[in-house]
Amino acid sequence: MIPPVLSPVSTTALRSGARTALGLEPTPAHPPEEVLRARYRMRHVLLTNSGTSALVLALKALTRPGDTVVFPAYACIDLTTAAIGADLRVRLYDLDPATLSPDLDSVRAALSRGAEAVVVAHLFGYPADVPAVRRIAEEYSVPVIEDAAQAAGGLLAGERLGALADVSVLSFGRGKGMTAGSGGALMTRTAALAAKTTAFGEQLGRREMGGRELVALAAQGSLSHPNLYRLPASIPALKLGEMVYHPPTAPKRMTATAAALLASALESDAIEVEMRRARAGIFLARAGSYQAATPVRPIQGGEPGYLRLAMLGSGPMRRPTSLGVAGGYPSTLEQHSQLQPLLHSGERAGAGARFLRDHLFTLPTHSRVGPPDVSRLLGWLGAPVRREIILVPAGA
Repeated sequence: MIPPVLSPVSTTALRSGARTALGLEPTPAHPPEEVLRARYRMRHVLLTNSGTSALVLALKALTRPGDTVVFPAYACIDLTTAAIGADLRVRLYDLDPATLSPDLDSVRAALSRGAEAVVVAHLFGYPADVPAVRRIAEEYSVPVIEDAAQAAGGLLAGERLGALADVSVLSFGRGKGMTAGSGGALMTRTAALAAKTTAFGEQLGRREMGGRELVALAAQGSLSHPNLYRLPASIPALKLGEMVYHPPTAPKRMTATAAALLASALESDAIEVEMRRARAGIFLARAGSYQAATPVRPIQGGEPGYLRLAMLGSGPMRRPTSLGVAGGYPSTLEQHSQLQPLLHSGERAGAGARFLRDHLFTLPTHSRVGPPDVSRLLGWLGAPVRREIILVPAGA
């Protein structure tokens, strides 16, 4: 049984995390803050206990309680948590189902109704058109937050997703393509924003040692194997693959153990990205023969990281969960009961968001999807299956 998504962790990363948890290696040789600062061309990086905490702090850096933020109407429920945590009202804009990128006319309309910030989120590793949204937002003097929690190594015009705005957030939770077991990052580019995020860091206090991340990642590494994944998938209490609301909690610093795991993961994430692209390339090459599905296409200049390969079904399809086929988000943000009290009157999900809710599904692309799995998935999609399936990129 194939997991829909997987963030692999190397034994080197686990060893480094264990040494830190035991107090044998308190500081990584290459601190992840420095690596991220250089990789994304940022002035300041604050490592947090989750991507949601990073988004809460990003919103607090740009807004005041009671202000309004504009969200995509189809996105992770963690945006709801962030709006509650930052005490904000919410407006919605629509998405283009063909690309998962913002509907720019809808963005303009939402901003014209009044807002103090707008969030652009990359979904499943597909680039969202952050530069175009920034141009529109500048007309209204509204700052843009780039939610790159699902960026997964994607690019737009050669730039890393996460490096397209002056404020961006990353997530390193399990299932994000690259993981530290937990954690996130708030990254800022301007001096004024860097001063705010530096102050946030001082307010968060000292970094805890951590250690739970090691247990969780060791279990994930074993139970995500296709021969064993059926065990955790059969336990309803784990809610694997479900969209679960988590109430906001006070942001904290990333633990020292997670920081050590992240430092190691940053050194090897490029290999996993290339392997996901190789698998996605096989599915995309056969797209013309699929019976009832169309792949989501990247926007011009975009190169997805393919956290998952997004597809649009033309009708009801029986999805083989044993092959890691999974639906997208089962509801729009408007339908989240926790968000409804924060929505301005008349804010509704558009046709694009509703279409994605009803028709989007995803294929697994991670490194534990082997040639037999690819062949079975192609057969399910109705494509001819060839024997010469090569999944590992040259030099990996």
